[in-house]
Amino acid sequence: MLKGQQILCLSNPTWEGNYAKTIVEMMKVLGQHNKVLYVDYQFTLKDVLSTFLGKANAPIKRMYGREPNIRKVQVTAEGVIYVYTPPPILPINFLPKGFFYDLLLRFNTKIVVSGIKKALEFLRMNDQLIYVDAFNPSMGLYSVDEFKTRASIYYCYDEIAAAVWAGKHGAYLEEKFIPKVDGVVVTSQGLLQSKSKLHPETHLVRNGVNFNLFNEGYTPDISSKKIIGYIGSIDTRLDYDLLDVVISSKPNWEFHFVGRVMYPEGEKRLTKHSNVKLLGARSSEQLPAFLKSCSAGLIPFARNEFTKGIYPLKINEYLAAGLPVVMTLFSDLSEFKHIVSSSNNPEEFLQFLITEVESDNQDKRLKRTLVAQKNSWEYRAKTFSTIVQNLSEHE
Repeated sequence: MLKGQQILCLSNPTWEGNYAKTIVEMMKVLGQHNKVLYVDYQFTLKDVLSTFLGKANAPIKRMYGREPNIRKVQVTAEGVIYVYTPPPILPINFLPKGFFYDLLLRFNTKIVVSGIKKALEFLRMNDQLIYVDAFNPSMGLYSVDEFKTRASIYYCYDEIAAAVWAGKHGAYLEEKFIPKVDGVVVTSQGLLQSKSKLHPETHLVRNGVNFNLFNEGYTPDISSKKIIGYIGSIDTRLDYDLLDVVISSKPNWEFHFVGRVMYPEGEKRLTKHSNVKLLGARSSEQLPAFLKSCSAGLIPFARNEFTKGIYPLKINEYLAAGLPVVMTLFSDLSEFKHIVSSSNNPEEFLQFLITEVESDNQDKRLKRTLVAQKNSWEYRAKTFSTIVQNLSEHE
């Protein structure tokens, strides 16, 4: 495990939020033994305006220095993370590829880099940094060379070329950025195949689970009331045709969805079923109590270019709670074939779900928790640390 190092993490996602985030969980573990500066999401002037209009919730006071822009977050009894909020940047993603976009991207990067350097100086973290760009190649492209680093890592956890929000610029910026780093860390077999073509030092570190937290959702008792759970966003990744078949075929079972609604059409399709409940987004700390009430966990993703690069956090979260898991064959998750059921055929998926629920017992639940325990974030952080140490030695 990395110890006594200085880690600069230039993130895409915010530190806070009502859903689990790969990079946040990884940094929480590394922050127990290292000094970590996590650069929060780079809000734009559009976000500022939307917040003033009551349509968003950007941290304006921190962005403009009305409140401290560096905050100390206690992640464990031993570990802290320093989270830095940059000033607002220009909204440029709507622009086409070309000279003007590139010019403004460089301008935005200078704003963010200038603030990061001041934060590093304040925290006395100027030398021998481990630079981690977390799925943010647009900001990484012109910033990675601005810092004194022992190793530079691109941490990739989704297929950016297939991401709707990043489709216009994500793919070509990633291709330009990846050769500038010392190595790439990916979270799925699908991403390993695609990113290995761009960098010889591409390594797989699968997503993990906060085992101690999600194991609180374990119960040996098998309830007669059948509640089928899903934790995650209601978005375009879900296979709604399959869900229609499964949900309508079991009218006496309840299907509970916990997560943000990102796709109104999907919400309509789900709520047309009387046995569906959309419970909204909940924090990670609230999820174990929900899972304790469930009879099984679903991962009903459609198979496409985006989902084939996903290693879902929820698979180990379900297993940590001892739940049977039924999922579609959207990605290469063959390591779980002995412990979960998988099918893209709606009727077969339904039969797997019925079998898993009706044959569940205490012994099976315990075996599932043991699988999840071996996939904890602590184990993943050790793998990540070995990769970084090897890359540092190559320098």
